[in-house]
Amino acid sequence: MEMISFLTLPFLASVFMLLILGYLGMHVVEREIIFIDIALAQIAALGATAGHVFFHIHEHSFTSYVFAFVCTAVAALFLAVADKRIKQITHEAIIGVLYAIASAGALFILALSAGGEIHMEHMLTGNILWAGWNDLLISGSVFLVVGMFHFVFRKKFIRLSENTGKRKHTSADSSEKDIVLWNFLFYLTMGLVITVAVDVAGVLVIFSFLIIPAVFALIFSSSWVTRLLTGWSVGLVSIIGGLLFSYKFDFSCGPSIISILGVILIAAALFKRFSKRGGETV
Repeated sequence: MEMISFLTLPFLASVFMLLILGYLGMHVVEREIIFIDIALAQIAALGATAGHVFFHIHEHSFTSYVFAFVCTAVAALFLAVADKRIKQITHEAIIGVLYAIASAGALFILALSAGGEIHMEHMLTGNILWAGWNDLLISGSVFLVVGMFHFVFRKKFIRLSENTGKRKHTSADSSEKDIVLWNFLFYLTMGLVITVAVDVAGVLVIFSFLIIPAVFALIFSSSWVTRLLTGWSVGLVSIIGGLLFSYKFDFSCGPSIISILGVILIAAALFKRFSKRGGETV
């Protein structure tokens, strides 16, 4: 009972993030922009860090979220425009540049403050074990709104993601302005989710929830619904296993969940590889 009481809130916080990030991750994988999440998470962390160091804003306050979201909104607008206007370099390269700049900026700002290394550790790994009811209320509300928005316009987002991944657009996409607008809304909603999630879970956990379940599901299915359910299932197993491992061995929660996700993905890739080879032999 003591273990259940201690792990209930971290479990719920992790599940909330898995539900929305698992879905968004399917779009990220389809668009072939794998590092967009870690870039936006780092940009959100840069905004929150700047507010904390320069304006002495409490890390978990509403103003801190505003600082972080403004930075991600600017990045979302830039990415949406760059996807159509910049052809000389790949979109993934642009995302990598943004991540490098945001990381360097955050490190520079943290170097100006006392205890910067502690803040950096929290920014990277978070601390899901200490998630509170207030964190659940804020994150759950934001994730629900974003999830409903994507559900209402799911056909638009899915079609756009599939076409973006193939680097082409069909006649169903009415105009260049329309494509830029919906890309901006995609990046903006993702930025909003990441802004809230990074404060609880940290950059690395968010990246893992967004990418690993989606990649695992893609190995076994091409259907969006099947992939979504598969990704959620794998993520749920990893959350339970990671929390139990963390509680049992007094280990950091985020890295525990990430490690289990990684082991499951590697096992799935090996299984798929050898089962395919065995089928070819027969």
